[in-house]
Amino acid sequence: MEVFINIIVGLLGLGIVVFVHEAGHFLAAKSFGITVQAFSIGWGKKIFSFKKGETEYRISLLPLGGYCQLKGDEVLREAIEQNKDRIEAEEGTIFSVAPWKRIVVFFSGPLMNLIFAIVILSIIWFNGFTYFSPDSRIILASDYNNQGEVFPADIAGLRSGDRVIEIDNRTIRNYQHIREIVAHNAERRMDIVVAREERIIGLEIEPRRDRRTGAGVIGVLPWIDPVIAKVEPGSPADLAGLMQGDLITEVSGIPVNNQMDFLGVLEPRPESVNIRFIRNRATHSTSLTLIYNEEGQTNLGFGFSVDQYETPRYSLFGAAVKGVQESFSIVFVSIKGLRTIFRGDVDINQAVSGPIRITYMVGELATTAFGESIRTGLISFFRFLCLISVVLFFMNLLPIPALDGGHIIFALCETIFRRNFKPKVIYRYQIVGFVFIIMLLFFTLFNDILFFISR
Repeated sequence: MEVFINIIVGLLGLGIVVFVHEAGHFLAAKSFGITVQAFSIGWGKKIFSFKKGETEYRISLLPLGGYCQLKGDEVLREAIEQNKDRIEAEEGTIFSVAPWKRIVVFFSGPLMNLIFAIVILSIIWFNGFTYFSPDSRIILASDYNNQGEVFPADIAGLRSGDRVIEIDNRTIRNYQHIREIVAHNAERRMDIVVAREERIIGLEIEPRRDRRTGAGVIGVLPWIDPVIAKVEPGSPADLAGLMQGDLITEVSGIPVNNQMDFLGVLEPRPESVNIRFIRNRATHSTSLTLIYNEEGQTNLGFGFSVDQYETPRYSLFGAAVKGVQESFSIVFVSIKGLRTIFRGDVDINQAVSGPIRITYMVGELATTAFGESIRTGLISFFRFLCLISVVLFFMNLLPIPALDGGHIIFALCETIFRRNFKPKVIYRYQIVGFVFIIMLLFFTLFNDILFFISR
């Protein structure tokens, strides 16, 4: 049932992003007198449609994209069949307008995605939002890694229990802030300042690039005190008598100082564990029975507490500035990510996601966030849609046939060389783009299937 809900929510989110993109093409085309024959959310066989004016509005079978069908295909096909040297500029077709107008039409789709992200992010920053994160105290991943792997944090001289207070001359608020800075600075040496046993220590660290994602990593985990945040009714924890606020100190005779200590005790998959905990300054003990699913996972029925943070509420102008900054930050990260893929710094099979995986990720993130509150769920949902929308803006402007960027390049060439291309040249260009898109879809589909199998 949870998977089904994730998919439905994900399809809704992807549908919003696709609608915004195609609406950009639609509005620009209509403003230049170009006939829009069909406006579809989804591809393939139409399952619902209605016609208003000259446009048929559709919902199609495969809800992982969409299209805006502009008049002109018939004119192109006729010119090819009759072996003409040029396409007749029939009124209402994409070929009847000047190249610069075609550029505007093709650019408007990606532009609408960017505007959508800026507007939504500005609204979010204007109202402020709540987010959860552990504080800036860290655990070395190597302390819980039996393979002897050495991470940048080990090389830098960090220790479990250190509290990070500054990276690259930027004050650290919490663990989420550490992740953001580290992720964006792979293979770049930075200063890091930590508090350790009443001492302030300055060190140097160089994040390593994760080949799966291209992001920087240093090999640290958040230190989360084993204080129970909430207990699900009817869960193993509830049946064991555990309550919100209990501080776990020992599991099956092993001292527990943080969440990693706790998870380490559960790694052998015991059928039950004895838990000692402190409640109202008194020490108690209980037995917790564990039930595992087919994947070897267990739902304890509780999680540990992390801190809650409130962002400031910006003025209308300040929020707009934040919206623009965050949107273009995603563009720059996308450019860096594409560069690392072409350089071979990341595993392309891990780094490239298709529409199926993206849809599921949207739904999974949203439904998890809605578990906290409706407000948190909506903000998480729309922030992720903004991320996808900006990435769609960037990717669609790449100079690849069949993408908007490819069409723009073609129209620019017509403007520069001051001549129209022959119908067969246009047709071959479109075929190249079509083949590329099909190959990309098969590649991402294969990657998505492997992703879900691995999960």
